[in-house]
Amino acid sequence: MPVIKDTFGYLQDDRRVDRITLSHPRSGFSVEILEYGARIRAIHFPHPRQGPMNTVLSYASLREYELDTAALGAIIGRCANRTVARAHPEFQLSCNDGKNHLHGGLIGFGRSLWRTVACVDGDLPGVLLKLHSPDGDEGYRGNVSVQMEVRMDSPLSFRTVVTAATDRATPLNLTLHPYFNLTGDPDACIEDHELRLASSTYLPVSPEQIPTGEILAVDGTPFDFRRRTPIGARIHETGGGYDHYCPILPGAAIAAELSSRRSDIHLSVSTNQKGIQFYTGNSLADAMPRRFRARVGLCLEPHGFPNALNEPSFPSIMVQPGETYRHHTRYTFAVAED
Repeated sequence: MPVIKDTFGYLQDDRRVDRITLSHPRSGFSVEILEYGARIRAIHFPHPRQGPMNTVLSYASLREYELDTAALGAIIGRCANRTVARAHPEFQLSCNDGKNHLHGGLIGFGRSLWRTVACVDGDLPGVLLKLHSPDGDEGYRGNVSVQMEVRMDSPLSFRTVVTAATDRATPLNLTLHPYFNLTGDPDACIEDHELRLASSTYLPVSPEQIPTGEILAVDGTPFDFRRRTPIGARIHETGGGYDHYCPILPGAAIAAELSSRRSDIHLSVSTNQKGIQFYTGNSLADAMPRRFRARVGLCLEPHGFPNALNEPSFPSIMVQPGETYRHHTRYTFAVAED
C-alpha cells in the first residue's frame, strides 16, 4: 500500500505516536515519518543490486527518540542552529547549549508531538502533519501554527513543504535534520562520501559555534565544495570537522549533491532556503541513548542564516502577522553515474 499508518509506540506520558510510511507504488522507494518531532525515521532506497537500503541513521524504538540528543531526523524550530539566547532585547530564549539556544530550545519542534491531518494515497502518496506552538514557547512570542507536508513526487524523490503563520512578529527559521549515510551501513564513516555544494562562501564561527558575522569566500579553504570532493579530503583542516553554514548561490537549481562510491547512490537536494548547514556528525560518539561512531552520518540542513535574530547584517528571519513562512526542500535519489 502507498500509505501505511501504524502505532510506533507510546511516550512516557502515554501519548500515542504514529508512524506514517509513504511508498512509491512502482519503485518501492519509501519514507517513514514519525509524529514525534515530525521526524524522518527512514528513507529506503531500492538499490538495484543490494536491495532496499536505509540511507539515514535511525533508532529502533520510540523511547530512544525520546532520549535522543542528536536530533535524529527531527524537524527543527522555531529557529534552527545556534542563537545567542539573551542578546535580543525582545526575545529571551531558553538556554540549552551553554548561554546559547540550540535547535529551538529544550523541547522545540523536534521533541513535540505533531498530529496527522491527512494522508493522501495514490501514485504520489503524502501526509500532512500539524503543530501549535503557543505564545511564550521557549521564550518566543506569538502563537504559531505549523504544517508539514511530506509527499512523493517521483519514483525516487520526495519533497517537504513546511508552512507557518503567527499572530505576533516572531523569528521562524526551520530545518530538517536527517543524518545521511548512503552506504546503508550505520557504522560506516561518511568521510569517503563525495559532496558538491552550490556555495562560494561560508560563515566562520566562534569557539561556541556562533557565526562571527563575517561571510568569507571558500577559495583556498577546506570549505570549497564547488566541485565534487571527498568529505574527508581536508576535514583535518577544519579543527574538528564540518559544522558550518554555506549560503547557496542565488538561482541554484540544486543546492547540494552527495554520493557514495561504495553504494553508487546519489542524492540531490534542492530548496528555497538561503543556505545549508553542513554537519559531519562530529559529536555522534557522544550522542545519547546510542553512541554512534563519530562521522557515520552527515546533515545537510536547509535554512536561513543562523543567529540572524541578533545579526543585523544577515537576511531577516522575522515573520509578521498576515505573512506565511514557507520552506520547500526536495530530495532526489538515483544510482550514481560516473
